[in-house]
Amino acid sequence: MTIEVDLVAWAAARPDWQRDILIRLCQQETFHEGAIEDIADRLIAGTGIPARALTPADISGDTVTAGGVQFAALHDLTGVNALASDQKLTFGAAGITIIYGDNGSGKSGYARILKSAAGARIRADILGDVFARTSPTPQSAVIDYRVAGAGRDQKWEWSRTPNPQLQQAHFYDEAEGDAYLSSEFEIMYRPSALVLLDQLIAVCDAVRGVLDQRLRDTDRAKPTLPDVPKDTRAYRLLAGLKSLAGLDPETAEATIEELCAVAPDASENLARLLSEEARLKASDPTKERDRLAILAGRIETIATYCDRLAAALTADAIGELGKLRTSAMELRTAAMVASSQNFDAEPVGGVGSTTWRALWEAARTFSETEAYHGHEFPVTGDVDRCVLCQQVLSPEAGDRLRRFQAFMTATTERDAVKAERRLATARQSLSDLAQIPAAVVAAGSQLRAADASLADTVDTWTTIATARARAAVDWIDRVVEASPEPVPEGPGKTLTDYAQQMREQAAEIDATSFAEQLNAASAQVAELQGQTALSASKVNMLAEVRRLRARARIEVARKATDTGAITRKSSDLTRDHVTREVRDQFTRESERLRLSRITLDDTSGVKGRLLHRPALLGAVRPAAVTKVLSEGEQTALGLSGFFTEVVFDTSKSAVVLDDPVTSLDHERRSLVAKRLVELAADRQIVVFTHDVTFVGDLIQHATEANLPITERWIQRNGDLLGVCADKHPWKAKDVDTRIGVLTTDLAEIKRERANWDQEVYEERCASWAGKLSEAWERAVNLGIVNEVVDRGTSQVRPKMFRILAAITEQDNNEFQAGYSRCSEWARRHDKAPVVNFVPPAPIDMEVELERFRVWFKRIKGYRKSR
Repeated sequence: MTIEVDLVAWAAARPDWQRDILIRLCQQETFHEGAIEDIADRLIAGTGIPARALTPADISGDTVTAGGVQFAALHDLTGVNALASDQKLTFGAAGITIIYGDNGSGKSGYARILKSAAGARIRADILGDVFARTSPTPQSAVIDYRVAGAGRDQKWEWSRTPNPQLQQAHFYDEAEGDAYLSSEFEIMYRPSALVLLDQLIAVCDAVRGVLDQRLRDTDRAKPTLPDVPKDTRAYRLLAGLKSLAGLDPETAEATIEELCAVAPDASENLARLLSEEARLKASDPTKERDRLAILAGRIETIATYCDRLAAALTADAIGELGKLRTSAMELRTAAMVASSQNFDAEPVGGVGSTTWRALWEAARTFSETEAYHGHEFPVTGDVDRCVLCQQVLSPEAGDRLRRFQAFMTATTERDAVKAERRLATARQSLSDLAQIPAAVVAAGSQLRAADASLADTVDTWTTIATARARAAVDWIDRVVEASPEPVPEGPGKTLTDYAQQMREQAAEIDATSFAEQLNAASAQVAELQGQTALSASKVNMLAEVRRLRARARIEVARKATDTGAITRKSSDLTRDHVTREVRDQFTRESERLRLSRITLDDTSGVKGRLLHRPALLGAVRPAAVTKVLSEGEQTALGLSGFFTEVVFDTSKSAVVLDDPVTSLDHERRSLVAKRLVELAADRQIVVFTHDVTFVGDLIQHATEANLPITERWIQRNGDLLGVCADKHPWKAKDVDTRIGVLTTDLAEIKRERANWDQEVYEERCASWAGKLSEAWERAVNLGIVNEVVDRGTSQVRPKMFRILAAITEQDNNEFQAGYSRCSEWARRHDKAPVVNFVPPAPIDMEVELERFRVWFKRIKGYRKSR
């Protein structure tokens, strides 16, 4: 099964919206911000996104990669180690750039800048000039670089902020090599099917990012909810708002409306409860017993009043009152009849009427108490005066008063007066009962504080009863003719029972019961406070339920963007289809560097990217490769991992290496050089090195491969570090290159000889001869000695020993003659005065150069034949 078929089978079970994304990714669609927002909206709304099935043909066969990056130049350095600030290091656009520099020349400073910009695993701080006595110079550098297909070069100012494009470049040094051995590393090989899953993960992450932002926005929009007491119904309601959000909107809002409802008198009740709580907090069991006893007495006062009022207005009492009213009326009528029969002839009518009788009684009282104290009324002597008109009574007037007195003391009048007095007494009693006594009113306030419901009942009944008492008074006074209705049963017994309960409660009060009473009061206060707070915040509660409902939808959508299943599939595909290729490539790379029994194990994965670590193949006991391999083998192994990663980088970005062959023998150095040249066929390779032999290996292999070579030299001029030159120094040039330089220099000598004086000509010839002498030495070292004994490791290569046997007598004679001749010309020793030294003619120099060229070609042939 191919990786594409495997991916398609897995995608068939993915949600429609993910299949839609996969199809669009296959069509090279870019998911801009609006597209991500649209996916988020659909997931929240639960709107389906129809998507056709993915097929293997939809998946491109090529890995989608960004354009490769190449370094163009590094310049304008300030504050980097002690490097000169006016230098510019350039790099060849194609082939291999070999940057030679002695130890301490500043070479590594340039390499560290490139490392900080590239995708190196191991980061390190770049120091300034630690020996400078002045204040540290701000660090900066400019990197010119180019991206494939992007046109002209771009610039990036080196800083701590990474540049994503430059990070595509690869960097290797000793620390990076150690990282390949001691820690897990990732090989960035991503076939198009895996890139598709990477992109799907990226889109899901982007959608989740939008949803996360919406969750944050939703959380910021949370309305202010009331702070209610704990362990109350209101508190439990607020804690349960999330469950309400799960109901349909209409039910949830109706529930909140119901739960937030409070009684119209909630404020009054809360004030009463707060007062009661405060009172209890300020009281104690003894005070509470006294209070209840007093309250019971006050309630009994109300009960007594209600009982009296109820008794006065029962049906029987109203019936008796009616009889009394009728009797008084009838007796008064009889008295009036008697009066009309006896006094009709009097000058002034109305004798015996109610008004007249009131006048008579008033005159009696005045006479007996003021005018004629101690004398029975009326006083009718000859000299006596009328108490009303103050005139002396005539006999006729006296007789009239005596007749009036007789009338008033007659049985008819006396009975009428008695009946009227009984009626007046009853009326006064009713009139008094119609006015609620102040003590009862005060007691009623205390009753209301104790039991508002009972107080309401009492108030309702007394309102009715007092109104009927006033109606009875009006009936007695004949203001109305209809008799009053009896009152319903009064609350007297209820009040009496309640008062008895108060007394019993008072008797039972102790410290425990008092505390329970206080706690109950506090609980009631808390409940009503919470309910009141809910009522005032109903709008916010409704808004919060809507917010929670929206948040729940976003959370469901966010959960759908989880990339765990995608990551697992990516890891599975990587193990099934990629790890084998990576391991095979690693094996080939390690075998190229003469390593055996080494493999690459995958150790873990993150979002479908597998991490690897070198391991020993076939080891019967566990052991780390660093404990088994030699230092040189470890270096070779680190390079194998690095080369494997470079091979799988399809962007073909630049590769930079800083002294990659430290501790390697000559054979492996040559193999590394050859591999770098092979890699340079389709990407930029930049090598920093101080190893002259390695420079020669690189140049040799690059020349054989007809690959462009860019020479750079970083040198130290006194205390000035990092001086750049666009060439290699003489000591870094290989024999073939030296032959070319000698040829060029000889041509210049021939051309300019006529323009030089004798001393300049001698100087130039001596210099040329010295270089030829060094070329003979380099040829012996690299072409013969170094083939047998590795100068870097002192290792003897027995298989190459036979090269010595190939050297003939002629070869030896040619070497002795050529080396001796150029040594004579070179200024190594002072010439004896007896020797008249004459510099060689150009034709003689040409002969010696040709001798060397032919000899070296023959020696190289011996090496190749072995």
